[in-house]
Order: sequence, then C-alpha cells, then structure tokens
Amino acid sequence: MRRMTSLALALALALAIVVAACAADDFEALPDCRVSMLAVRWHTQPIPMTDLLFVVDDSASMVDEQASLTVQLPTLVSVLVTGDRDRDGIPEFPPVQDLHVAVVTTDLGSGGSDVPSCGSAAGDDALLRTRGNTSSAGCMETYPPFLTFVPGEVEPTRFAADLACVGRVGTAGCGIEQPLEAALEALTPSTSALRFAGGALGHGDRENAGFLRDGSTIVVIALTDEDDCSLADPTRADRSTWASGADPNVGCAADPAALHPIARYVDGFRALRADNPDLVVFGAITGVPPDMVTDTARLDYDALLADERMQDRALPGPPPEPWPACDVPGRGRALPARRITQVAQRLAPNAVVQSICQEDFSAVLDDAIPRYACADSFGAPWCLPWPPTPDADGRVLCRLTEVRPASGAAQHCGASPGRSLLRMSDPSRGEPAGREVCLVTQSPGGTASGWYYDASPGDRCPGRVPQRIAFTPDVVPPPDTEIVLECVAETCVDPGG
Repeated sequence: MRRMTSLALALALALAIVVAACAADDFEALPDCRVSMLAVRWHTQPIPMTDLLFVVDDSASMVDEQASLTVQLPTLVSVLVTGDRDRDGIPEFPPVQDLHVAVVTTDLGSGGSDVPSCGSAAGDDALLRTRGNTSSAGCMETYPPFLTFVPGEVEPTRFAADLACVGRVGTAGCGIEQPLEAALEALTPSTSALRFAGGALGHGDRENAGFLRDGSTIVVIALTDEDDCSLADPTRADRSTWASGADPNVGCAADPAALHPIARYVDGFRALRADNPDLVVFGAITGVPPDMVTDTARLDYDALLADERMQDRALPGPPPEPWPACDVPGRGRALPARRITQVAQRLAPNAVVQSICQEDFSAVLDDAIPRYACADSFGAPWCLPWPPTPDADGRVLCRLTEVRPASGAAQHCGASPGRSLLRMSDPSRGEPAGREVCLVTQSPGGTASGWYYDASPGDRCPGRVPQRIAFTPDVVPPPDTEIVLECVAETCVDPGG
C-alpha cells in the first residue's frame, strides 16, 4: 500500500508542477498545456500451437553434447505438456495443447569446395530429419519429418523417446557448421525474397511443409560447440585457412566477409511472424563461458561479448587452433559463439543463451519454453497509442497493474519477481472477482525484474506508433491476465506558433 501511495503522490506532484507552469504569469506567450490520465488495457491469451525446431551440430566433436540433450528431452516434454516449470505439481502456465517438434542438422555442405569432413555440396540441406538413430535401443529407421504431440492422443514418454531417436544425429557431418542458415532455410517459405545456396528457395512451405502452422509460436534451439559459419559464398572455402588443413573455424573467424551478415537472421526469423515478431523465440546451447550466463533473465550481452574468452584468437600452431570459450574436463570444449550470441542479443528479450560446457541444459530448455504472447488493440504486443516522456534514467510517469489469473501458481503476485500485492480485484471496476491485483515494478532499461518503456521497438510495432512497453523475461505476464497501464500525459500548444 505504501508503494501505491508514493506513486499517487508522484502523479499528483507532477500534475501540480505542470499546472503551475501553465498558469504562470509572464510577459511572453506561454504554451497552452493540458494534462490528462491515459490508460491502455491488455488481456493475455495463450497461443495454443507451438512449433519447436532443434538445430543440432552433427560434427565429430558433439558426442557428449548430443547425449546430454537427448537425456533431458523427456523433462522438456514433461514441462511443455504439464505447464509445471518447477516440477512442484502446480502449473505455472497453461500446458501446450498442440506441439510440433522437428530436427535439422548444421550440415549444409561446403558448396562443392574440397573441405575435409564435408561429404556433399549441400549436406543435409536444412531438410527436416527423418532418420532414426538405430544404434540406440528402441529407435526405428525412419520417422515423420516432424513429431506431433496432442494431449490424450500421444503418450508423453513415447513422444520424448521418439524425439531422442531423431535428435541424436550422429557425428559424421560437415565441420563447417551453419546453424543459423540451416534454421532459416528450413523455416522460410519459398515466397520470401530470401535466397539460399545456389539461388535455392526456402523449404518452409515446400520440402518442410506442414511443420509451421499459421499463428503458432516458433521456437528455434541451436545446439553447437562451435560458432556459426553460415557461408554467403561457399566457394570461398577453397581460399580460406581450412583448405590447408587448419581447423575450419579458424577460417570462419579469419574470413568474416565470406559469411552472411547477422541482420539476415534477425530479420529473417522475425519475418516468419511479421505481424507479431514476439511469437519467435531463439535459444542457443553453445560456446559461451558458463559463469557469464547464470542469470538468463538479465543476461548482459555486451559483457559476454567483451569477455576475453569470447574473442576470436588462435592458440599457437601449427596448425592454428581456435581459443576455447569454455573447456570443462569430461564435458568437452567449445569455441566462442560470437555470431550466435549476437543474434540472440538482437532478438532479446525473446532469446536465451546457455553454455554447452555445462552438464545440465535444463535452464535454456525451460527459459525457451514458448512465450505466450498477447495481441493488443493496436495489432502488436504492448504497443502504445501515445509516446510517454521518459526522464534521464528512462523512467516514465506511469503505473502498471495486473489482475492475476484465477487459478494455478500464477494467481498470486508473489509467484514471480517484480510484483507486489496491491489489492484484491473489484468487480465495480469491471474486474473479475476474487483475484489478486499486483503492482508491477518499473525497471528502466530492464536492468532489474520488471517492466520498462521501449522507445525503439523496431518492427514489433510495424506501421504503428513506434513505442511500447516491454518486460524482462522473468516478469512476462502469464495467460489470462488483465493488464492496465496508466500514464500522465501532457500536451502543450504554443499559441504564438
């Protein structure tokens, strides 16, 4: 209650200052100022369909990492189909009602260049994997291009076992890993202006048709111990250092002009849901130092990319060998995934990065559980019809409250950070009865748990007003939540102008 009083006093003080300024007596013509309270409401709704694509590195160094992923797939499936993120028996979000899962590898070949370990020009060509790993007990030789889970129709443990059979892709793939290009080519429709190796069209509505559904949440999770080496011109491989027998990743780092720009993947992934880019979630289990990614909700990407372990440099040769971002005995060695991290940074907060050098991958799998985005009356998530005026710290004169869901762990304000109980709901205000109403903390820039004003949302508000609010990943409102943003707005007109 004390926090509500403080905000009310702040709003009142702001009104008094503005009104006093407008009423001041001076010889010059003063602006005609009007102050009003503006409010916008949202109601979050779950997205019933989720399409999850795993991009798995199938190069020679990935035996242990693939095993870790497949061991943890049953837990991922359990969380998705129960909604119980912390496994305490109480759902934190509505269970997934309709799930597609598919796997592609990072092997797109070498474009015909003579590169050791790359057996064909196009590799696996970003086609959804249908081969099962028959070396594992219970696995069949072939599977559908994507697996479908609908509660009551498929038994969860069987679904997880089938996914593990497809996800253990082996280690005979090309040593030039192209996870970003593989994901983009697999999902992009042929109607897109994007072109792939040799002028090829995207596979999304052709070879891989049926995997993506209209209106679904798209989740891409890349598992690789080396950085992305998505070649814009595969023939450049012959003129790079890897052609002389050095590690292929030295060539990638030394010849960035041969690679596609990062913007291709940021823009390309968002274009898959152009009307609501927040329906695209990107996750990576890759080469980053484990100690730099312990707080996935507030990952400092600038600090991560500046860390000396994340720099592209070579150990003394010959031949030259890349410096690792992490090297954990018994877990493996991973190279700095700078490009993958930069894509995640540009897609944040709908992105999560974890280290492949840690034994437990559950953090990234949990955090990449599909975000249940909501659409407001302006056609995109959390877009605003007016531009609030932030102070020097980025704080705006607004208050955000939410009426929590009627049941489950999410019904309580204390169920997630950045909130405090304000009051119980009041039907006379049009609120459903018997629910907690929370005051959500404003956190300029998203530096702590809470919401913040985003003056540059990019294409999240296409064709609309270029501002919105955003939430840190640990504070994203759950489904069936009523959200109200109330702001003080000032409009001034210069009578002399």
